[in-house]
Amino acid sequence: MIKKLILIAVTVLLIGFPLWANGSSDSDTTAPAATVQGFDWQSQKGTTIKIMANKHPWVEIIEPKIAEFENLTGIKVNLAVYPEDQFRTKRTVEMVSGASDVDVFMLMPGNSLAQYHQAGYVAPLDDMMQSKNLLWPEYDLNDIFKSALDAGVKDGKHYTIPILLETSLLAYNKEIFEKYNVEVPKTMEDLEAAAKKIYEGSNGDIYGITLRGKKASATSQWVDFLHSFGGEWLENGKSGIASDDAIAATDYYGRLLRLYGPKSAPSNSWYESISIFMQGKAAMVYDASVFKPNYENPEKSAIAGKVGYARIPEGPAGAIPHVSNWALSIYSNSKNKEAAWLFIQWATSKKIALEGLLKGIPSARNSAWESDDFKNGDTTPEWTQASIASYKVASPIWNPPVIPVGECRDAAGSAIVASILGEDVKSASVEAAKAMDAVLSK
Repeated sequence: MIKKLILIAVTVLLIGFPLWANGSSDSDTTAPAATVQGFDWQSQKGTTIKIMANKHPWVEIIEPKIAEFENLTGIKVNLAVYPEDQFRTKRTVEMVSGASDVDVFMLMPGNSLAQYHQAGYVAPLDDMMQSKNLLWPEYDLNDIFKSALDAGVKDGKHYTIPILLETSLLAYNKEIFEKYNVEVPKTMEDLEAAAKKIYEGSNGDIYGITLRGKKASATSQWVDFLHSFGGEWLENGKSGIASDDAIAATDYYGRLLRLYGPKSAPSNSWYESISIFMQGKAAMVYDASVFKPNYENPEKSAIAGKVGYARIPEGPAGAIPHVSNWALSIYSNSKNKEAAWLFIQWATSKKIALEGLLKGIPSARNSAWESDDFKNGDTTPEWTQASIASYKVASPIWNPPVIPVGECRDAAGSAIVASILGEDVKSASVEAAKAMDAVLSK
């Protein structure tokens, strides 16, 4: 009996040791086991893969950790990072060439997947997702928010794995709000009143609000106002951006910037807009929730620790933000698909997701949000509450649900710029709708 008990104890220790040695908690920072249940991180040892990435806060977290992946797998990683506009252009050029050496690239499903799928640039991931030898047993696909995973599905197959799930939030400077005795806006009327009070109260020294105003770039934030005013990208298969509700949204968005925003608004993309806010030159900004780390970084932001967060204020149709996600895809002509799949699993693992969330990158994994490490260390509960509340009511349609996304965004963007410049919004919207319909008719 004693010998049997000793044997049982030793067996339990031997079985439990790998899990204990490599850690099982979300907050663990140790490396995963090289081989688990037939899955081998070292199966592609000696391979070199090229990753093409957008200059993004998530990339700033991943880049310093590349050596960890290389040590784990024996795979060499060449990471090429470009500013967003350059990234999108170069990525498309690489794909069109048909001879690119890129293996993995970042992609926003709502922006480019329909086009890339139709052109055959993206490889389906389902076989690898279902393979016992290629799917890491600890990866847990069910932990990824279904809405984020489903965003990468075309014709019943998966083409992307999400790296984050973001919405947009109203961020505001608490010190400025206190100085001018302004409450957090709950309605669109409140938002405009707050922007006006601060801008006029400071004699124009402080912008009431800053928003993206650069044509296509502006549409990714304007769409939340579009939905909150009752408008839609499409109505009966044709452009909906010239409807009464859409015109009201475009007029409102442009008026905020024209009367209370920076003069540079028509040329401001996300970078310029959030930079103005971070310098303390604007009381509010409405932009992607993923920029919280920028706002809260004392080395980059003059307002770190002074920022409050809220959902988009309520419009005539409600308070309707959007959800979107950046994801990773494998190039269809990649010669290193299995090595690329290993990188994707590592880069979107629970461990990386939690580390990202702890640094303000809104995770696409439920476990990260539910982690005690995150809950106990959450220094911006307003951001967390506003993000989760937005996820529950948000629309997944932030881009026009068509293949020629870019051309349709450009069309809508022209009406937004016209509104900012004080031109006739109705006429501009009608012309923009005609341009959009002309694109769709092709």
